Amino acid sequence: MRLVLCAALVAAACAPADKSRAPAAGPAQKYAGTWDGRAYHSESDTGTPYRIVSSVAEDGSLRGTLMFPQGSEPPIPVRARQVSDTVLVNEMGPYQSPTAHRRVRTTTTGRLYGDSLNGTFEMLPADGGNAIMSGTFRSKRVVP
Repeated sequence: MRLVLCAALVAAACAPADKSRAPAAGPAQKYAGTWDGRAYHSESDTGTPYRIVSSVAEDGSLRGTLMFPQGSEPPIPVRARQVSDTVLVNEMGPYQSPTAHRRVRTTTTGRLYGDSLNGTFEMLPADGGNAIMSGTFRSKRVVP
């Protein structure tokens, strides 16, 4: 009986672990958290404040929402299109832009430097067409 119990314990200990509860690994985890930032449309612009809250989904993808403190728009979906150790490409929207005053989709390309994510953006009409605005952004992780 002891031999059977011992064999069962050894088999259980050697069985593969349930990875569904394991913490997310890979570069996406570097971008999870709450990011406060500003988008600048020109060098003289004081910037449009925003907040992005992102997390790693069970499938390992990075997902989040964009919010404007001064807006009444519900949270805007943010989808990661490219994730690496140092670069993040996001697509946001469609949403009502507080600066363009129309429905848009925005693509951002950011570089990670510690707890800062800075880069460029391009805003397109939600229904298609050429870029209507571009600029830079700066953000800082405020909650991991």
